[in-house]
Amino acid sequence: MKSANFSKNISSVKLSPIVSISELVRDRAVGFREQHGEDFVYFQRGEIAYNTPAYIVDAAKKALDAGFTRYPRSGGENVLKQAIVDKLTRVNGAPGYTPENVLITYGGQEALQLSFKLFEGRIGAGFSPCWSCVLENFVPFCDIDFRLVPLNRDFSVDWEKLETVLKDVDFFYLNTPQNPTGKVFTEAEVRRISDLCKANGAYLISDEAYERIMYDQVPHFSPAAILEDHIISCYTFSKAYAMTGWRIGYVVSKNPEVIRLGKLGDYSQTAGVVTFLQHAAAEAITNVEAEAEALAPMLEAYEARRDLLFEELNKIPGISVDKPQGAFYFFPDFGAFVPAEIQGEARKTYIFERLLEAGVAVVYGSCFGDHFTDNVRISFSATDLDEIRLGIRRIREAFVGVASNG
Repeated sequence: MKSANFSKNISSVKLSPIVSISELVRDRAVGFREQHGEDFVYFQRGEIAYNTPAYIVDAAKKALDAGFTRYPRSGGENVLKQAIVDKLTRVNGAPGYTPENVLITYGGQEALQLSFKLFEGRIGAGFSPCWSCVLENFVPFCDIDFRLVPLNRDFSVDWEKLETVLKDVDFFYLNTPQNPTGKVFTEAEVRRISDLCKANGAYLISDEAYERIMYDQVPHFSPAAILEDHIISCYTFSKAYAMTGWRIGYVVSKNPEVIRLGKLGDYSQTAGVVTFLQHAAAEAITNVEAEAEALAPMLEAYEARRDLLFEELNKIPGISVDKPQGAFYFFPDFGAFVPAEIQGEARKTYIFERLLEAGVAVVYGSCFGDHFTDNVRISFSATDLDEIRLGIRRIREAFVGVASNG
């Protein structure tokens, strides 16, 4: 057999480093329990600990019983697309869309991958820190020359840097609320970013996976509400509805060519999302009363976890931490604990390794780009209050008295 010369793009794709970290932690956890008699504290995954709400599961069962088991309609079933149109008006303040502006995808990840694929071989940009799957998956798969625009240390926007980068790119990726920082971009910020993209002839790809996970009555502003042809909005059912394993997401755009080409891409990859799952997803967002009953306790628990983590992290001298307004992540700076002589690759994983030894799993900052390597991501999506207290105790014990130079 001839030596294979397989696709460079696919060969360049990497599994998310978060997956690799979780596999490493699984191996370490056994020895840690044997030595200490306690389990690891898992702050590394964005998985949801809750089960999918019963009203959604029941809707899937009913759809199966009704015979919705055949090939799906290309681009999505009308029942779900219309439900999304209604949701855009009700939740996102984005009226004026029709089912023709919606493409149903296998999760928010396929929604984003198809959106990036529209710009294959071209130039894109996004804020740093940046979700690891963008850097490890979408960018190499789509052969994108991707430029990172670092946020300021308080995660505010450096407008001068953004304007400079936008002069040369075909699209800009915006994640709000943001993974890994929990930053929520305000309406004024989103509109200014959109205006800058439009002025420079660039598209705006918005990733709104955490749109319903918000705190302190802070509103989420969706770029879809701007109603411009250069905006491509990507959503998922995974996070808000504890449907991570269902793999249902969608793309929304006023630009008909975006939806037309996205439909072709989706058809070539998966030939559409399983029909009975689409009916269940439609029920998830149209049954407003059941939705509210399901979301309220989850959001209450997330907010309590966030508040406890913020209070306790702030008590540890040397840690610099901002309070997230959305999603379920902290991205604190541990730079004060890194000895000055440790640089390069060793510096990127120094805090991560120290915490592993202490029985705490996090994600190191360089997974999200090269600008926040002394930060780590702490997820509270699947940790209860007692686990958080235990994790904080171990963090304090690992670093107390170590803060020094920076």
